[in-house]
Amino acid sequence: MDTNHRMFDPIGAFDKLRDNIILYIKTAFGTRYPSLEEERELLLREEEVLSREPWIEVIPKYEADKKISELTLDDFRREGELPPNFDEGSLEDFKTFALCGLIRDDYPLYTHQTEMLVRALHGENLVVTAGTGSGKTESFLLPLLAYLINLSKAWSPPNAKPEHWGDWWRDADWPDQCRNDPENSGSHLRRSYRVAQRGHESDDRPGAVKALILYPMNALVEDQMTRLRNALDSRQSRSWLEDHRNGNYLFFGRYNSETPISGSELTAAGGLSKAKIDKLAKKLQECDDQQRQARDYDRERSEVEDARFLFPSLDGAEMRSRWDMHDCPPDILISNFSMLGVMLMREIDNPVFEATRAWIEEDDRAVFHLIIDELHLYRGTAGTEVAFLIRLLLHRLGLSPNSKKLRILASSASLEPTDDKSPKFLSEFFGNTWTRDQIIEGKLQASAETPSKLPMKDFVALADTLDTKGISDDKICEAAESIASSVDESADGDIHERLTDYFLDSDLKPIEAILSACRNKGGSDSRPVELYDFARRVFGDAEKSSLRVICSARVMR
Repeated sequence: MDTNHRMFDPIGAFDKLRDNIILYIKTAFGTRYPSLEEERELLLREEEVLSREPWIEVIPKYEADKKISELTLDDFRREGELPPNFDEGSLEDFKTFALCGLIRDDYPLYTHQTEMLVRALHGENLVVTAGTGSGKTESFLLPLLAYLINLSKAWSPPNAKPEHWGDWWRDADWPDQCRNDPENSGSHLRRSYRVAQRGHESDDRPGAVKALILYPMNALVEDQMTRLRNALDSRQSRSWLEDHRNGNYLFFGRYNSETPISGSELTAAGGLSKAKIDKLAKKLQECDDQQRQARDYDRERSEVEDARFLFPSLDGAEMRSRWDMHDCPPDILISNFSMLGVMLMREIDNPVFEATRAWIEEDDRAVFHLIIDELHLYRGTAGTEVAFLIRLLLHRLGLSPNSKKLRILASSASLEPTDDKSPKFLSEFFGNTWTRDQIIEGKLQASAETPSKLPMKDFVALADTLDTKGISDDKICEAAESIASSVDESADGDIHERLTDYFLDSDLKPIEAILSACRNKGGSDSRPVELYDFARRVFGDAEKSSLRVICSARVMR
């Protein structure tokens, strides 16, 4: 077995972590009474004293539709009509750009993703509700990108980038050129040595927030940034925009406590604050260094971009700083409700809302997208506060909840479309009328007939090797071989391919057994399952070690 594919062991890691904590307690708070030590350890190992047994949640299979490359104009018709300003060229542009990083063409789109894409382009406000791993984020990003790619066809090419556009934070001599007296280090600045990120763009491209994506916490914002960097700032997407959109990027920016830097570029007396600009330059240099290291890592490891998307790129579509966003707001702004509330109260952030309102009022094709993730979290008093914040935002932008220039898209893991309270909650939250039909539910694939229990003996043999000190990869390979050989003793090929075949294609259909173990009684939904209950459903017995192979097998794929 290749050491690069050595199995991870999440259940074993859980046991080891618990044992280490118990060992720490025994060491730090030891006594001289063996019977007391033994009784304490037994107590600590009881359920819900120090820990609980892990729960297992599988990603269910949802009903799928066409691959994105297979979509045709007929798929976008509703009652015979296409979405406004949407034609064959719009569709082709959208499909080719989406494949640059947002979506892969290996797998077909889920039906709830396709439905939300088409209906959102037709002007509907929608909520998608589905479980973990169901592509809810893509459900609202697909229609957003389709709109932005179509809108960007009219933008003229940017002007030439100004001097020091891409290195003003690095060039040590540049600040001196911006002083009143270059020879006097204490001389006031005659102009800022910060070079505006988007000051060179054409006049017919409005700097405005076309979409505001809101999350309940910063951790989710960071996850979204990684995804947007992949979709909008990969080498493929940059090349596509150079070839098809005159080099106009689709700009996006994170606006929260992590965004450099707070405060104004001006002093209280109205002059330029060199200390503040220096602080921003230092922060951007750190970001630049991180990005360079990430790109070097990607090049050394493989041709696949991966690490670079964990960090901002200062030479592409991601906005560099708050001041750059004040100068020219991004097409997509990502934040949280706490920061939005602060922005609405601060004078320094006024340019973001004023520029967006002007775009909405002046552009006939303007549609402001309000996108909210984890919608089910906003209930009770906290939900009421957020609902009023949304109304304040819309008022600031000159919109009403029923405006045709407003598109509301949201996602939730638990909103029930069959519950009468769901449309009532949405209507009260957003201030307009919602119906059950506007809640798009992810549909699970119909389960096959009840699967057979999996053969536990071979799984236990493989799992036992994980507890053997100094175990070699050959021993793990030998144990894994016994599982793969249970499918076809004469099969050749890489052990990992054979194990993949076992989990996906064998007559025993282990994947179906695993998915079935996590379905509710009606088989209509997937839920987390306690470890031993999961073992009984899969193997017919509560043998914990057999599950360690199941939980580790995805590494082999």
